[in-house]
Amino acid sequence: MSEPVARLAAPDEYDRVRHVLREAFPDNPKARPEVMEWQYLQNPYGPPRTWVLEEAGEIIAVYTAIPVRIHLEGRTTTAALGIDAAVLPEHQGRRLFTPLSRALYADVAEQGWTYTLAYPSLASRNGIARAGWVEAARLRVNVLPLDDDWVRTRFGVPAPAAALLRKTAFHVGKGHTGQEVSGPSPQLDQLWGRLSTSNGIVRDGTWWQWRYRDNPDPDAYRYHDVHRDGELVASAVTATRQAFGGEFVYVLEYVAVSAADARALTRTLQASAEGAHGLAMITYGGSRLDRLSRWSGFRRLPRRLEPHPQWFGGVAAGSGAPSPDTLDWSVSWGDLDHL
Repeated sequence: MSEPVARLAAPDEYDRVRHVLREAFPDNPKARPEVMEWQYLQNPYGPPRTWVLEEAGEIIAVYTAIPVRIHLEGRTTTAALGIDAAVLPEHQGRRLFTPLSRALYADVAEQGWTYTLAYPSLASRNGIARAGWVEAARLRVNVLPLDDDWVRTRFGVPAPAAALLRKTAFHVGKGHTGQEVSGPSPQLDQLWGRLSTSNGIVRDGTWWQWRYRDNPDPDAYRYHDVHRDGELVASAVTATRQAFGGEFVYVLEYVAVSAADARALTRTLQASAEGAHGLAMITYGGSRLDRLSRWSGFRRLPRRLEPHPQWFGGVAAGSGAPSPDTLDWSVSWGDLDHL
């Protein structure tokens, strides 16, 4: 058998790429052509760079980098998100992902992009680390329970204690609220411009429109805005998922000017979370988003209750780009490949 060869996929090979994704992950949404076309080819930041390993004429592994705009130490630049890493089941265990990752990371550097940012699972973490990926943090889940019985069963406390714990430890308070809206606000660019952010995705109107509104399944997302004196001061995108032993509203994006605005946004999310057991978001420890979530009632979910660990890190590609583990980042579920 010939040695696998790493190469850039041709534009007419995405059916073959989808085949690998479908075989490796039968429930992968990119098995649907319209989903892959949206994420790969309708990306407003540019076309993808999909690398494959080919052996004896067969594509046996794939890995894609899609460009995004990021805020990096006071400037805006282009980076890549590493997504859709997959190896055909019959070829797994051969450590194929490491040489494929090296090829993709070198290509990202040649494009002049600053980083390849990746959120690996336990299965892929070691492979990309051997190729140069540097861990910046293990991301954590912050929750705000809305149901006393969920607190009782998950934390193992009596019912009266569960009610007291939820009302005191996860207290948001009363005050100003916003409303659920039909789509991304036209004021998102102005809202983003008012923030002093950590390094990470530029969450302006272009990002929200592509990531959510133009998604082939736009009805999966709900939007929530808070205004003060006619000006947008906070906004969020949510989706409902079965997780953590119940039905949770995943907070995919959460942008607020101040702590007071964050609390108003959380109250808005609570009001629209009918029947849900709680709200949940992931954060990079110590980031502005992490602080906002804690100011507005969210608390860290114990690791034993997390379904699986989630890491964040990257490969510095651009000239002079600092190692990812030396920077503070802002990370949310919207950055990940959750569709």
